[in-house]
Formats: sequence, C-alpha cells, structure tokens
Amino acid sequence: MTAAAIEFQQVTKVYRKMFRGVEVPALTSASFAVERGEVCAFLGPNGAGKTTSISLLMGFFYADFGEIRVLGYPPGDVRAKAQIGFLPENFAFYKFLNGERLLRFHDALGGGDKRTAGARIAELLAKVKLTDYRKLKFAKYSRGMVQRVGLAQALLRDPQLLVLDEPTSGLDPTGRRDVREIISALKTEGRTIFLSSHLLSEVEQVCDRVIIISKGRVVQTGRMKDLLGDSGRVEILVTALPESLAARLTEWGGSFTGNEHGVAVVVDQAHKREVAEGVWAAGHDVVQIAPIRGSLEEFYLKTVGDESGVA
Repeated sequence: MTAAAIEFQQVTKVYRKMFRGVEVPALTSASFAVERGEVCAFLGPNGAGKTTSISLLMGFFYADFGEIRVLGYPPGDVRAKAQIGFLPENFAFYKFLNGERLLRFHDALGGGDKRTAGARIAELLAKVKLTDYRKLKFAKYSRGMVQRVGLAQALLRDPQLLVLDEPTSGLDPTGRRDVREIISALKTEGRTIFLSSHLLSEVEQVCDRVIIISKGRVVQTGRMKDLLGDSGRVEILVTALPESLAARLTEWGGSFTGNEHGVAVVVDQAHKREVAEGVWAAGHDVVQIAPIRGSLEEFYLKTVGDESGVA
C-alpha cells in the first residue's frame, strides 16, 4: 500500500523562551493525513499552528513528540525533498536578479541539468504568464509578479508534492484565476497539493479535502463535499410567483429574486412542498428544485467560533 503524501501522528511542538522559563504550545497532539493526488486546504486562525506545521513537514525544525512522514520519509530526508516544491508566504529573492536568472539559480541549487534548464524555465515563465518580464529585475516586480515567479520556482523540479503557503497572495482576480487553473492542471497530472490560504472562496473551488486547526489542535478534517453537505435550504426556480405565496415566504424566512426567465425562490427544505404546490395551484410551473450546498466560509466560522483572522 502506498504511503500517504503527508502524515502527522500525535505531533506536539512547544516553543520555549529559555531565559524566561515560558513555554508556548504551537501544536498539541495534531494528527491528520493527506493522500496522494489530493488538493488539500490547511486552514485556521492566525496563530493556530499552520506555519509551525508547514515548517515541521519541510524539515526546518523538529517536533517534540509524535511522528511525521512526507512521501513515506522523515521530514528533511533528501529523498522527500527531491519531490517537493515549496512556496513560502513571503518569498525571498535577490533584487539584482531578473526572473529568468533567479529560476536558473534555484534550478542549479536543486541539482538541475544546465542543458535542459533553459527550456524548462521558459515553459514555467509562460505558465505563470511572465515571459515578457523574464529580463526585468526583481526590484521592479509587483507583489503579484513576485508571487507568480515564486510559484514557478516551486514547480522547477517537477515535484510530486507542492506545499503552497498563501499561493494567491498579492494577486488580482485574473491572477487568482490563473493559479486555480494551474492547480487544477497539476491535480489532473496526479500531483498532491497542500495549501494554506485565507481566501476561502478560492479554496472551495480547487480543494478536495479540508483540515482546520485551532489553538494548535486539529478540530476538523474531511473531504470538502462531505463537510459542506447542504445548507438545509433549497432553490426553487418557478415561471411566476403568486403574490399570496410571496407574502408567506417572508414569514418562513425565505427570499425570491425575479428575472426575465422567471423567479428563483430560496427557502428552508421544510417548506419546499408548500411552495411547489402553491405555484402549481396558481397555474404556474416549477422548473427546478435543487438543494443549496453550505459554503466553506460558513463551515469555517461555525468550526472555529469567534477567533479572529483567517490565514
């Protein structure tokens, strides 16, 4: 059986301020798994332990207790690192380099073949839409352009696992769409993507699985479609809405919106039959009845309560 891409088992990490004798728990008995080929969102309030978790799985430092496996290897193992592409939240760069030279530098650090580097880098710059800016120095890059070239360097070594911390940070709506398309294409290729983001609407569109942590503990994990389910409300498309039924909708806490094609009614499932029968009794047609799925934002806020910040 193939090992999961990422496995945390009862992982605990405590930061200690040596001279003051203060201990700050960052993770407490955290357990979760990300299967190969999944796009998994890693969510939680600021200070929840997301950055610590990413640092641990990348092998930047070690857990105090528990076990972590990345692609079947301990964190930091060169066999795992050779298959990981990493984009940190704040991508560091050399301002005197341009995008093309920076990617050549990172490719050389990773042991890339100089003979094929040029073609691979040109392909990646095109993928992140920076071909026309490949000779521009970083000092003149916008925040969004820096994020794009950071994503390109994460893809340099053709990784099986991508760890992305705020991959759409600084991007405009067009840039965020481009990143979503890249992630979708990578998923089709069978890559595993583990991403942290505060843009929940973006996460909802691309991710298969969600892990939510709060105060250093995993508080929810599961497949997106299973966690969100439906909201308990339905949308009913009708050709017309009788006035008497429109008045009752207000009493039921429902709503309706009309356009040239008819009326869309939103109401609790408990009242869908009454709406449908009322429409039919008035001589109009019911075109469609469909459940409304809950949103990731609603689920997230319900899970973490009143803690501020989403990151």
